[in-house]
Amino acid sequence: MTRNKQSATVFILLFLASFYGWLWFYTDNTWMKVFGASLFPMIGAAISIYWFIRPYRILTIKHRIFIILMKIGLSLHFLSSFIWLVNLLIHGDTDYPAVSFIIRITEYMFYFIALLYKLKLLYKSLSMGPFLFNILIFMIAAISISYYYLIDPIIKLSSDYQSIVPVFVLFPILDIGIAFLSIYIFYMTRYTEEYKTFLFLTLGFFTQIIADTLYLYLLVSGLFETGTIVYPLWLLAILLIGFCNFYVEVYEVEKKWHSNSFLNQRDSGLLLNLSVIYLAFIVLQSTGWDWNALKIGLFLSIIVIVIRQISIMKKHRMLLHNLWYHAYHDKLTGLFNRASYLKDIESLITFAQENQRKFAIMLLDFDRFKNVNDTLGHGIGDQLLQEGSVRLKQSISTSDRVYRVGGDEFIIILQDATVDYCKEVATTILESFSRALTVGIYQISITPSIGISMYPENGTTYETLLKNADTSMYLAKSKGRNQFEMYSAELNQEIARKMQLENELAQAVSKNEFILHYQPKVDLQTGKIIGAEALLRWEHPTFGVIPPDEFIPLAEETGQVVSIGNWVLFHACKQLIEWQNNGFHHLTMSVNVSVRQFQHKDFLNGVKKVLEETEVNPRALELEITESIMQNIEDSTRILNELRKIGINISIDDFGTGYSSLSVLKSLPIDTIKIDRTFITDLSKTDIAMVKTIMNIGLNLQLKVVIEGVETEEQLTTLLEISNQDVFGQGYLFGKPVTAKEFEKTLN
Repeated sequence: MTRNKQSATVFILLFLASFYGWLWFYTDNTWMKVFGASLFPMIGAAISIYWFIRPYRILTIKHRIFIILMKIGLSLHFLSSFIWLVNLLIHGDTDYPAVSFIIRITEYMFYFIALLYKLKLLYKSLSMGPFLFNILIFMIAAISISYYYLIDPIIKLSSDYQSIVPVFVLFPILDIGIAFLSIYIFYMTRYTEEYKTFLFLTLGFFTQIIADTLYLYLLVSGLFETGTIVYPLWLLAILLIGFCNFYVEVYEVEKKWHSNSFLNQRDSGLLLNLSVIYLAFIVLQSTGWDWNALKIGLFLSIIVIVIRQISIMKKHRMLLHNLWYHAYHDKLTGLFNRASYLKDIESLITFAQENQRKFAIMLLDFDRFKNVNDTLGHGIGDQLLQEGSVRLKQSISTSDRVYRVGGDEFIIILQDATVDYCKEVATTILESFSRALTVGIYQISITPSIGISMYPENGTTYETLLKNADTSMYLAKSKGRNQFEMYSAELNQEIARKMQLENELAQAVSKNEFILHYQPKVDLQTGKIIGAEALLRWEHPTFGVIPPDEFIPLAEETGQVVSIGNWVLFHACKQLIEWQNNGFHHLTMSVNVSVRQFQHKDFLNGVKKVLEETEVNPRALELEITESIMQNIEDSTRILNELRKIGINISIDDFGTGYSSLSVLKSLPIDTIKIDRTFITDLSKTDIAMVKTIMNIGLNLQLKVVIEGVETEEQLTTLLEISNQDVFGQGYLFGKPVTAKEFEKTLN
């Protein structure tokens, strides 16, 4: 773009120099001067029209209307010069045709309408009343000043031009109107990206006004000659009007996040009031400063009214600013709010549709934020949101924007986004929150989960984009939180499956879709099956057998794991009684208990109820719990002691991968520890040493030890070498999870 500006500047200088050279070279040849005076403006107008093409392509529809009006004005300039040239070539008449005068006046009218329309765009947040009132003040001042300085003196100079008085009147009035509007618009846009655009447009119009004034004065005074300095000035005006388009930004309004439009009009009323004061000044000057009491009173009244008006405008401006700020900003964090997001996203979608642009929205919230409010209080939670908002703003570029749309939920709009850029920003945000936030005396670690959807691939409406971003965030949370997910068709299918499973999970028990499989537990020394572990399976009518690692997390999130756990416990105990009645009295039954089920207020009562209904011997039942219950050691110990009183055995599952410590382990009322399968996968020297150490710890604490994941003879051989009594094994080597009937066959 810089190269194009330089080329255009060089063209303007060379073209003007050529025009001046033409007029100077043909000083004594009127026909050739008129030929050049009509041809050069035609070329200049055509070039300016061409320069208007790029802004028309990149701007939104409402801004294109301004471009169209300006192009019509330039086209009329071209047409008036063309008619003059045709008249010269056909009739040899060097005078400017009357029809060309009419076309030129129409050209100025389109300029005036274009500026009026642009001014209305800048006033889009205000009502039409103040807008029309300001324009009325402009026009009164324009007509009065124009008549006093231009029309009246020019008419008095000669009586030979009475027939073209309407032209004399319209040209100055339109010129002054255009001048006022262009200055006003330039003044209002001086703090925006449109500053340079309207600087050159205003310079072009002022050059045109100077040329018009010189033309009228020279014409009426009888000093005008074809080919004077006026013609190059008109050409320069046309070229400057076209040149302003090189400063139109690609996104002009949409890409740069402007404040509300009235903020760019902070002192725009000052120009109006100054014009009124100046008008009063002219009135007094026109009477030769002949002061009297009435004139003094009138002048002072105008000054006081203007001062009062400026004071009222200042107060109104402050009030509007406060109203606007609170309407579009979040009170707690100072970020833009949901109303601002809806306003911006609609504008951005419109712009992206018209210009084939892409953008993305990122939806994020803070993982387990409710825990902060519940444990530290809402005051600390609010401060955490404030600190988190600062960190979010620091993680994005100035061309992007972050919104707080509710609670701990935020939306970020990324403009001109690509997949790589989205991933880069998301990674930056996650890395930023890897450091703890300082809130008062607390150092709080909190992580975000982020869902991303892109326009137009993932939706063309803000509702669809937000829904898909929410879907992506939901998946990010389900995968462990503190990560981001990009929306895709495959992701949508995955989420749809997950939501279907979640919805149908509640009816799975009543529809008898759950079944239990049983995996044997053996004595490593004898190879004898001493018990079974009940493992839940879901036989879904559509998706087939669904493994527990897919639906148990859903049951945990929705709270249905409590009722499902009770179902598992009841049917496992019922199956154990059946086996024992068939002669397998030595068997024990292990049942997994989730943390949420374990911490439920009716857990103990539920266990007692199952024991009563099935009449199973509590000592034949073993409940497997995870190490995560040790996060609340006091309540957990109380519940475990109650279970111990009943006679139920307790096993710690996946021992060595969680929160266990020797000091806690020795105080827990447990019977068995199950060594996690990860310790025997490779059976390196380190793994063997760790397994042997855990065995010794368990045996020294008079606990049974179960080793999970035994799958090969090599593993079994190694374990037999290091194991003693009360060490048991479980894994595919001894048997896979099977139905109750198949399991019973292995007992015979």
